[in-house]
Amino acid sequence: MSNIAPELVLTSRWLNIIAGIALFAFGLVGNCFNIYIFTRPRFRRAPSVQYLLAGSIANLIQLGQTLLPRILGDGFGIPIIQSSTIHCQIRLTLAAVATLCSISYPCWASFDHAVSTSQYASTRHYYTSKRFVYCAIFGTVFFWFIVYVPSTLHIRATKEVCAGSNYIITCIYSYGISPAAYSILPIALICYLNYRIVRNLQQMKRVNSIGVRNTRLVRQVRRMLIPQLIVLIISGIPFSIQTIYSVGTMAMSKDSVRQAAEGVILNLVRLLFYLNYVCSFYVYIVKSSEIRHECGKMFGKRYPILPQGTVINGNER
Repeated sequence: MSNIAPELVLTSRWLNIIAGIALFAFGLVGNCFNIYIFTRPRFRRAPSVQYLLAGSIANLIQLGQTLLPRILGDGFGIPIIQSSTIHCQIRLTLAAVATLCSISYPCWASFDHAVSTSQYASTRHYYTSKRFVYCAIFGTVFFWFIVYVPSTLHIRATKEVCAGSNYIITCIYSYGISPAAYSILPIALICYLNYRIVRNLQQMKRVNSIGVRNTRLVRQVRRMLIPQLIVLIISGIPFSIQTIYSVGTMAMSKDSVRQAAEGVILNLVRLLFYLNYVCSFYVYIVKSSEIRHECGKMFGKRYPILPQGTVINGNER
């Protein structure tokens, strides 16, 4: 029994090193590819792509502010807090805002798909305009900053750990705001907006070229948005439950084995939570032929299609 606790602590450490580095590498590469692809002329005109682009930028910030310090601190034992309360407050504010913006932007993309299928032209033009898209992107950053400032102002650095100094505010955010923001509201919004998209498409009467386009749009919604919803459920719900449990058992007396076991579970849940910020590119490339085509242009040389019998450099094709 005496060796169980050290072994569990070592397991937590290697989880952060091995799985953490793998997630960080895949997330860094995937989000950089997202940013490159979504800034191509073929994609950047679509309003929903602007939300996905903003989400990829938020993903990089989130991984840099949360996962990378966890790899260095919990994995390699490199101190990064240095007993600085200001450093804790700035880092946690950036991490919270980036995390919640990353979750919010796919909801805005679903909203864009919903309004773009509206039967009212004025609704389509207003909510898919560049002005509205940019206001939504920057307004989301400002909104989550205002929401999380009261929480981060009560953060203090104690023994290389950032911890809340106000128990009431910690409970409010852990029991209320965090579960709602990380799982309940995004899941409910995406489900509702997908339902509205299908209803809007069903209400359209014309069946010519518009009907063909709408059929493709239904398939696109199923390919792109539903996998994101599944990833959000898999990553967000366990994180919310674990947050509630940690705060609820904060004052309990625990032996070293239980603390070590809970540490392993905590690290597993946290690493699972990062899937939401790592796998977007890989979902897109599997489900979207246009993104696969753009990746092919990045990695493969394209040759023009020439008529049969054309002679190039003495060779007939």
